[in-house]
Amino acid sequence: MLDRKRPNCSKRPSRQRMRSLALVLANIVIAHAGSVLADDGNALFDQMLKDGIPLTDDSVAPLPAPTFLDPSGEPVVAKEVESQLQKLSRAGGIQRFVRDSAVAPIAIDMDSISNSDDQRIGHLLDVTFVVHASIDLVQDSDALNSLLGVRKTDDQPDDVGAANQVSEEELTKLGISLDGETESFGRVSFPLLDRVMVEGVIHAETHRHLEGDSGDFVTVAWHLDPRFENSWSPIERNDLGKEVTGDSKPYQGLGGVITATRLPAEITGEDADATIVQARLVVHEPVDWFGGRNQLRSKLPLIIQDRVRDLRRKLAEVHDASR
Repeated sequence: MLDRKRPNCSKRPSRQRMRSLALVLANIVIAHAGSVLADDGNALFDQMLKDGIPLTDDSVAPLPAPTFLDPSGEPVVAKEVESQLQKLSRAGGIQRFVRDSAVAPIAIDMDSISNSDDQRIGHLLDVTFVVHASIDLVQDSDALNSLLGVRKTDDQPDDVGAANQVSEEELTKLGISLDGETESFGRVSFPLLDRVMVEGVIHAETHRHLEGDSGDFVTVAWHLDPRFENSWSPIERNDLGKEVTGDSKPYQGLGGVITATRLPAEITGEDADATIVQARLVVHEPVDWFGGRNQLRSKLPLIIQDRVRDLRRKLAEVHDASR
């Protein structure tokens, strides 16, 4: 796993809690699957790559282009997939990286993002792994809720997702026109490392091409939408030892892109149902979160490894049942 410091970004206007950082990742991948990419492209996806994600009022973090999609938005050819997987697998080799196992390797790179004063203000997380299930199952299965520990509890109402959706009236007041085929706006509230509560509205845009051939893909772009009042609050304990949230402060700087593409037959052999998942996440880390200590850098890779393994097990169950 690489762990290196990123250059300065450009200037521009209990265990379960730890697993909750990528609540967004698990929820938005399975929500609102859209149509094939339109001629004018995926607007939010393009925005994330071109303009980046604002971390502070004067700092923006760009997202690298997806590894397994070419500039036109189509999956790269098999030879390029093999080349990229060779880099990701490192000394272990491609076949070990893509093997059908819950404990197959996961490529996790986490880079620090600094401002012009060389102060760490955030992180770029790049995660790539293979699951032995079709893209349809990867996108649609409830097993994705297990990614990084996000699960529906037994006492959670079935309509909780609908209750968290931003109403059409609210969107209209902000001058937002919703494309119901590809877009969603949802409220999120999740704890981070038992120290921070993040709350706000996630705007996600999902596009897919699922024709049962080598060109299949799903893309998701998402961010904490700055048009809404997003915030973070410290998680504290009162005199009785009960967890309470402190005063909230404005927060932005959270977003990313997710791609799912077919693993080429030249690599998979007889197993045609294998999918490459790549998630790139940018997260702003105010110094008040952990007092300057690099908690996210030390905790997140282990959390992700645990959750991806759990996701693989869940998808394997669904995949086997569908055969």
